[in-house]
Amino acid sequence: MTSHEVYGGRPWSDVLSSTSLLHTLGDLSDDTLDGRRVLVTADIDVARRQTSNETHFKIARLAETVECLLRRNAAVLVLGAQGGTSVRVLEPGNTQGMEWHRKALARALPDGPAVTRFDRLADLASADLAPGTVALLPNLAELSREDAGSPSGEHALDEAPLPTMLRGHFDVFVLDDFRSTVRALPSNVGLAAHKPCAVGLGLQGDLESLARLLARSRALRADGLRSRVCFIGSSRPEDVTVAHSLLTADVFDRIALGPMPSLTVYRDMGYALGAGPTADLESLVQTHRAVLAPSAVPGLASDHYDRLVLPTDFMVANRAGRGKARRVTPEGLGDLAEDDRIMSIGPETLKSFAEETRRAGLIFHFGMMSSGQRPFIAYTEAVIRTNLESTAEVYMAGDHILEIAHDIGLVSALRGRSTGAQTASSLLSGVQVPGLAPFRKIGADLEPGEGGRSGDSDGASPRPER
Repeated sequence: MTSHEVYGGRPWSDVLSSTSLLHTLGDLSDDTLDGRRVLVTADIDVARRQTSNETHFKIARLAETVECLLRRNAAVLVLGAQGGTSVRVLEPGNTQGMEWHRKALARALPDGPAVTRFDRLADLASADLAPGTVALLPNLAELSREDAGSPSGEHALDEAPLPTMLRGHFDVFVLDDFRSTVRALPSNVGLAAHKPCAVGLGLQGDLESLARLLARSRALRADGLRSRVCFIGSSRPEDVTVAHSLLTADVFDRIALGPMPSLTVYRDMGYALGAGPTADLESLVQTHRAVLAPSAVPGLASDHYDRLVLPTDFMVANRAGRGKARRVTPEGLGDLAEDDRIMSIGPETLKSFAEETRRAGLIFHFGMMSSGQRPFIAYTEAVIRTNLESTAEVYMAGDHILEIAHDIGLVSALRGRSTGAQTASSLLSGVQVPGLAPFRKIGADLEPGEGGRSGDSDGASPRPER
């Protein structure tokens, strides 16, 4: 095994666990589901376009799991969540949240039943949910949000507030939240405890898509004829760390960085940043609670500069996105005022990105290359169109850019997709998946010593009672 095949002491083949090691919906018997209440946790945060008639990709993904359960005569309770904890669920009465999701899910279910909402736990307790019905659970007032830190103690995850209060209201637990796989959460471990459980079709598809992506990356690296390119347009500060990991592990040959990640690299290279870009980066660090000093990833620019494709120009407007836009080069970043905001990559950068696409055999793209408003979103659309119309095998992650691919009529050209952009990139970077521990089959060792409850001799969770 070469050094390129190992990251963090583990082979890349082990980074993404095969779904054959997990309990899936196909492993649940008809008797287990027939007439039972099934609780499904789903990552369905607020949609980008509330007034759009297009099906939100996370809703469409969820609908596949719900429809499968309805066909098997279950009653489905959907716990709609957003955020990295998977339990930061949307507030009741939020018209841009749960009500939008209720209507969108009803539209996405073919010939399906009406989707109801329960805003109080008492209403759920007294409800007579017949098989074939669907209900949506917003952030019930009685349920407190789980903190970032997990409780300690052997039974603490079972006894966390959310599992404790909901356990008596469902019979089977299905995890369809991709983002919570990288953490051992009370919402995963506690809700799955002593219940039949499985991963949903959406989560299963996400994991299988990333496994195919890694397999194709290894195959293309072996023949060396066409490049493997990753487009990182997301705005999270830690994306530079992801880029560094992917290049170090030789998962990709080249990485094209969007506006915000590239600003971090340019700053590390000694370019001055004006008040506007500096404020934007500081805001992102605070928003995502990241710790990212100017030299947080010292090897990215110095060790991998020849493998980076940095923007050579940006489009700038005022912070409201109004007014005449202008083009600036990296040398002009230091002159930007506090009201200046980088709205997208520029036209020259589009050309250099397109040249990378032309030479690529494999492309992975996550994150926006622009703001989500006109006319700047056209730059993100252009990158996606060029990639999907190329001869490369294209994988994408993130519901926002998947919506764009759908809107321009090219989503069918994708070889694989997942809705969780940051989770997908983290898993490709070697992050483990302790959140899947409750769903692994007996003897399936996803990550030795990771994610299990204390008291388990092998670090694994006990098999749920069937």
